[in-house]
Amino acid sequence: MSIEQFKGALAIQHIRELMHADHIREAQEEHLQPSSIDLSVSGEIYRMRGTFLPRPGEKIRDILKNGILFPVSLNQPLELNGIYLIRLNELLNLPSNIYAMTNNKSSSGRINLQTRLIVNSVSSFDYVPRGYNGELWLEVIPKSFPVKLAYAERLNQMRFFTHDPRLSDEELRRFNDQYGFLRGVNKEALPITEAKGHKGLTMSIDLVSEDIIGYRCTLTSSRVLEYSRRDYNPLEFFEPIHQPKDGNLIMRRGEFYIFATKEGIRVPKEFAVEMMAYDVSKGEFRSHYAGFFDPGWGYGTNGETLGTPAVLEVFTHDNDFVLRDGQPICQMVYEHLTAPAEVCYGDARLTNNYYTQHGPRLSKHFKMS
Repeated sequence: MSIEQFKGALAIQHIRELMHADHIREAQEEHLQPSSIDLSVSGEIYRMRGTFLPRPGEKIRDILKNGILFPVSLNQPLELNGIYLIRLNELLNLPSNIYAMTNNKSSSGRINLQTRLIVNSVSSFDYVPRGYNGELWLEVIPKSFPVKLAYAERLNQMRFFTHDPRLSDEELRRFNDQYGFLRGVNKEALPITEAKGHKGLTMSIDLVSEDIIGYRCTLTSSRVLEYSRRDYNPLEFFEPIHQPKDGNLIMRRGEFYIFATKEGIRVPKEFAVEMMAYDVSKGEFRSHYAGFFDPGWGYGTNGETLGTPAVLEVFTHDNDFVLRDGQPICQMVYEHLTAPAEVCYGDARLTNNYYTQHGPRLSKHFKMS
C-alpha cells in the first residue's frame, strides 16, 4: 500500500486498501464505515481479576496466565461491573506509517457498556502504534446492567491515521465559514466561540426543547440486556426525564444519563469529528463514551442536511452535578480525511441507526415511539 502522500485519518476507500493488502485480516467489508471499521468479538472471553495494561514488551497472552479468574461462555451474560477481556476476530499487520485508535460504537456507549482496546506491549488503552502486528483484545465492563453478547457483535470501531489529522485554528475558521459546521435550533450557522485551550466547536446541553429531554439509568442487576435484540421497552431499563420547569437538572452521582445537544453539527465528506474525552473543566462527569462522527453526519451526501444534534452519554463521578439548559458540555474536534469519503453516513448502502435522530435517542436495542 502506498498512501504516504496523504495526511490525516483514512477514509473508507483507504481502509479498504489496508484490508485488501492483508494489513487488516479476518475483517468483513460490510463492517466498513465512512472513516472507520467495526471490530467484532470472538467467543474467547475471560473474567479478569481487575483492569490492566501490558508493560513494554509484554504480550497479553502472557498476562492471561495469571490474570484471569475463569473463562466465560457467550451463553453467560456479562455481569454488572464485571471486568472481561474478549479477543477480537480481527488481526493487524499495519504498515510502518499507519497507527490506529478505537472507541465505543454509539450503540454500546448508549447502554453504558464500557469498551477499551488493549494490544501487546502498549501501556495505553485504545491506541495501536505504527507497524503493529498481532491480536486485538477488548476490555468490556457493563456499567449499568448485565449484557449478553453473541458471536461477532460489534461493540467498538477502529480508525487509522498517517498524521495528526486535527484542523488548525485557521483551518477551522476558514472551513466553518464555508460550511457552517455548527447550527442553531433554526438551522442558522453559528460562530465559533473560544474554548479553554481546545481547538474545536463547543456544544451545549438541551433541557427545554422536548417534553422528554433525557433518560436516566440507575445501577441494576435484575434485568439482562441481550445485545442482539431490537425490541426492548425503554422503561425496562431507563426512566424518562421530563423537561424541568426551571431549566435545571441535578445529576446524581453514579447514575448514567442520555441527553442531546442544543445545536446540530455538520460533517462534510472530507472530514470526521471526534467529541473530546472527559474534560474536568466542563464538570465532574464524562460526557460521552462513543464520541465519533463519520463524514456525512448532519450534512448528507451533498450538503442537503443542515445539522444533526449529538447524543451524550453522561456518567457522573464524585459529586452530584447541577446541569442548566444551554450549559457548554462537550467539544467537537474536526479532522482531515486522507480524501473525501466515497460513502457517507446516511448512505443506503450502510447501516445507519441514528441518521435521523432527534433529541435524546436511546440505542438501537429499544423501540422508540
